[in-house]
Amino acid sequence: MRKVNSHIIICCSLFCLVYLVISSCSTTRTVPEGDRLYTGSEVKWITDSIAKKRPKDYSSLMEGMDKRIRPNRNRKFLGMPIKLWLYNLGNEPKGKGLNYLLRKKWGEPPVLLSQAKPDYTSQVLEEYLVDNGYFQAGVTSAVKLSGKKKASMKYTATPNHRYTIKSVTYLTDSSAIGKTVTYTKPESSLIIGANYSLDSIKAERERIHAALKEQGYYYFTPDYLLVQVDSTNSGTVDLFVKIKDNTPLAALRPYRMHDIVLFPDYSLDNDSASTQGTPIRYKGIYIVDSAHRFKSSAFDRSVFLRPDSLYRLSSHNITLQRLINLGVFKFVKGQFSPVRDTSVHNLVGGSPNVTSTRDSSRRRDASGRNLNRRDSTYARDTSQASNYRAMVNNRVALDSGWLDAKLFLTPYKRRSLQTELRGTSKSNGFIGSQIQITAKNRNWLHSAALLEIGLRGGLEWQTGNKNAGGSNSYGLGAEVAVTFPRFITPFRGLNIRTPYVPKTRISASYELYSRADLYNLNAYTLQLQYLWQRTQYLSHIFAPVALTYVLPTKTTPAYDSILANDPSQRNAIEKQFILGGNYTITYNNQQANRVHSFYLSGNIDISGNIAGLIIPKNDTGQKTLLGNSFAQYERFTAEARHYWQLGKGKQWVNRLLLGYGLPYGNSSTLPFVKQFFTGGSSSIRAFRARTLGPGSYHNPAVDTSALLANEAGDIKLEFNSELRVHVASVFNVAAFVDAGNIWLQKDVPDKPGSKFAFNTFYKDIAVGGGVGLRIDASIVVVRLDLAIPFRIPYLPENERWVFDKINFGDPDWRKKNLILNIAIGYPF
Repeated sequence: MRKVNSHIIICCSLFCLVYLVISSCSTTRTVPEGDRLYTGSEVKWITDSIAKKRPKDYSSLMEGMDKRIRPNRNRKFLGMPIKLWLYNLGNEPKGKGLNYLLRKKWGEPPVLLSQAKPDYTSQVLEEYLVDNGYFQAGVTSAVKLSGKKKASMKYTATPNHRYTIKSVTYLTDSSAIGKTVTYTKPESSLIIGANYSLDSIKAERERIHAALKEQGYYYFTPDYLLVQVDSTNSGTVDLFVKIKDNTPLAALRPYRMHDIVLFPDYSLDNDSASTQGTPIRYKGIYIVDSAHRFKSSAFDRSVFLRPDSLYRLSSHNITLQRLINLGVFKFVKGQFSPVRDTSVHNLVGGSPNVTSTRDSSRRRDASGRNLNRRDSTYARDTSQASNYRAMVNNRVALDSGWLDAKLFLTPYKRRSLQTELRGTSKSNGFIGSQIQITAKNRNWLHSAALLEIGLRGGLEWQTGNKNAGGSNSYGLGAEVAVTFPRFITPFRGLNIRTPYVPKTRISASYELYSRADLYNLNAYTLQLQYLWQRTQYLSHIFAPVALTYVLPTKTTPAYDSILANDPSQRNAIEKQFILGGNYTITYNNQQANRVHSFYLSGNIDISGNIAGLIIPKNDTGQKTLLGNSFAQYERFTAEARHYWQLGKGKQWVNRLLLGYGLPYGNSSTLPFVKQFFTGGSSSIRAFRARTLGPGSYHNPAVDTSALLANEAGDIKLEFNSELRVHVASVFNVAAFVDAGNIWLQKDVPDKPGSKFAFNTFYKDIAVGGGVGLRIDASIVVVRLDLAIPFRIPYLPENERWVFDKINFGDPDWRKKNLILNIAIGYPF
């Protein structure tokens, strides 16, 4: 014990010494004479004398002001300006060398007080407050000196009274566009009684613009809308929304679609040749594909712009997103141009980089006259009309009111080969590696279908902890999957109107897992899935067919001896035939700038219900298919997460997971692959994976043999709460508490205390907590969580809370209770 403590004291002393040496480095060595090191700024908010309290959005207002203050001070890591220290260690470089690295690569020059522009910054902050309703705001600045060579800025904001919206008036008339704007008024972003905000005005202009685009006003933009503000009322404003008088005439009329042309083999390197060919008409659209890359049916349910229909922004966006989401095109660009003569079809040629205001191609009518010359009547009439009022009074003759759409699609390479190599390390002394090779055909059968053929193989061997049990193992697997960018069903015409491509995935796979001297396990899987996303946040996966057949082979006497200690291990490799389907719905509205975000997911998994109705029981009371007994169960899972942004770099996450399985008929418990487990890096982190439960049951063998850690249950309840804080750069820290357990549906004599009961289940709840470090490099997140148990459910009932037994100085306690979880990605 003394030796351990001495090591801790020495390490702490060395750390403090290094910290003192580094912190003693001068941060002002390179500050010019007469100037000072700029150490940052602060904003002081003077509360309004009328309101006498801070506004509800005070935090966001302060954050907005902080973002607008320039310059930013030198960056710090763990509270230390390391880059500035490195810069100060070097001298002005005369060439490549250490000084060059310190000054130009590793270091950061000092931010000087002379770089601050307090008057300009004060004006920027005032304008920001005005944009948020504080029309009488004032901001002053002052320099705050610190020592001989440092200084900071202090800004004092006096916002005074905040103006609110008294009334909103739409200055429209009886024209078609005026009526359209009036009809949208109930969805207005300008709410009477709300605080005045420039952002809400911008949102209102965008809203009206989107509504007009849905009614065919292709050339209308938000800049053609004007919102006038009357602030002469005492503390309130009257808003007047109108269309500008000088709005171009083309923006004031709705357009309809004429021709829609697709170029699915477009290339910037050969744009002239890739837009030539014989147009093929398919269900109202034209396809120009001289290379014959795609069947016309590949675009059947991806183009929502239709000839003779009103132009709609939603149809435009859905079409572009559908084409991108097909997964075969890396670029998609549309070009729209007005049509003067609807009897002529201009289908080939063109470029997405040319912006056309009118159709300038040479055209001839049926009698052979050249129609490329501008109609003189059209020119005369439009010259008379110079404003919105003229258009309203119908004194102009516009173009035909039709649009041609050309969509230029640049495909990916059709075939690709991907290789992935992984390495693993486990706490029981096993290390391993796995290689996976996947061949893809992005345009299988020329139908935009994705064909994937994957092969994988891995090895795992023991390098330490020889007493943990187990043996070397290897795994082999293969999968063939085809994903079609449409629903393949007996029902014709099923096409959900969303920007997301509905998909049908059919897959077949085989996997062999071999543990030397114990057993071989063969798994065959066949699955049919329908995947679709209804909205940006809501997605569905429906698998009406999900067949799994697990066949163990070559079990050995060595494995039989393991079963003698833990009969439940037999479930892990028993012959299993799962004949069923499942459905998953997920809602996820997580966004970086959202204060409250939610993740909700529900899953229903059913097996053997239809077959159980048709197939009779045999002499042993079992129902079999092809001589094999099949599993019968119903399994439900629900998960809810709440992400709460507490401020900049701070997030509080709470998660609740419920799982319920009901075996019946042929099955007394859920199949092993469908049972619930707990513990581990993404569950209750104070307990090792699969060592907790079910209920208050505990097998002492799992404490000495990692191979036996396979405890499973039919019911699961779990709650997690985690506070995440950004420290510096890519480093984040966390503090967390986890609670929960698993249970069985029925009594199992070999596992006393494992059955779920409503009146006693709360006594079996395990609780643990700890701290974590996360290295978030965007591409990958490396997570280290250190946890200890707070409540152990398999101890005597009055001794389950173990706060009084925590002893970090005891090596035996640390070995048993201090659990380090190393993982990739966040736990939830």
